[in-house]
Amino acid sequence: MDIEFPVIFISALLLGFLIGRFSYSNRNSKSKADSDSNNCSESYIQGLNYLLANKSDKAIQLFVDLIKIDSETVETHLALGNLFRSKGEVDKAIKIHQNLIAKPNLNQNQRVMALSELAEDYMKAGLLDRAENLFKELVQINTNDISAQRKLLELFSVEKSWTDALAVAQILLKLGEADGQLIVTHCYCEIAEQYLTVGNLREARESLKKAIKLDDKCIRASLLLIDVYLKINDLSKATRLLKQLLKSSPHLIELFIKPARDIYLKSGSPEQYQEFLIDLYKKTPVTRVALELLESYQTLDKHDLLVAFLYEAIEKSTSLDLYDFAFSYYKSRPDKINEVWTGLTTNFHRIKSNRVAFLCNVCGYESHTMQWNCPSCKTWSSFKPIY
Repeated sequence: MDIEFPVIFISALLLGFLIGRFSYSNRNSKSKADSDSNNCSESYIQGLNYLLANKSDKAIQLFVDLIKIDSETVETHLALGNLFRSKGEVDKAIKIHQNLIAKPNLNQNQRVMALSELAEDYMKAGLLDRAENLFKELVQINTNDISAQRKLLELFSVEKSWTDALAVAQILLKLGEADGQLIVTHCYCEIAEQYLTVGNLREARESLKKAIKLDDKCIRASLLLIDVYLKINDLSKATRLLKQLLKSSPHLIELFIKPARDIYLKSGSPEQYQEFLIDLYKKTPVTRVALELLESYQTLDKHDLLVAFLYEAIEKSTSLDLYDFAFSYYKSRPDKINEVWTGLTTNFHRIKSNRVAFLCNVCGYESHTMQWNCPSCKTWSSFKPIY
């Protein structure tokens, strides 16, 4: 797609200014310099004619060829390349920045700038391997290049190369990155999840212990460690961790229901789990706990208790989930079947499917599920449940 005319026109004016400066600097030179200056001016006019004729590709190529790459025009080429990239013309940006890097007369700072911009081009084009190689070259030139380290971290995160991401995150932490500790702990958690996927519980546990040692308030690491303890049947440690989470982070109660259920049912205590839920609802009367308690009553065939608690819960909340449970429950009972329930259930399912359950408190990104790393602003641990 062609770049918008006003932007190209402004770029052309900028190039014209530079060409004019070039002409001025050669005003007192000999005839060859005068001839070069005249040719330059004619080419510039030809470029403007291309623009006016909506032939922006030809105009752009002419302007690129027109400006000689030297110490005074490097930034102009970088700006033009950035313009292409911002407008989606990544192939043109790559060509300009590659052309810059090929010039032997660049100083160190100019080469670093060109490498950085070319790496950004490759990222935009989805050429992640090439981008990674360039960012690695940049951090070899300067280990303290925080910008390049952050880009490497972003690349490794996209590629799910969490061991590499951890190494970069640790460097950023040493360099004073504001969220360095948080990023490192989540990298440990990502590595642990990979170990859990392949059944390597020992390595998963070691990774999670490192995360908790770095941040003993890391909710994600504690939840994963509970999962590890459950898999090795260490219910006492799993229970102890769960109690710590309930005490320290009651606002995340929705995340603790499943591990609590797994702990109690694994120990063969559905009645104790029900008592746990009753006590929990008294302290934190949220919908998720209410639904879990209703399902527990239904599983144990305690229908009188279920109906009584259902009315109590509905009085305290207008949650669609509670109404949905009520419709499903009464529909399953032969003496209560009514065609109305089918229509209402369909409607409530439609509304429920559009409900946002979690919200990023940094950028406002909405999600149906818990996200540990915001897909929009890339912030870690920024999602909170919406009650």
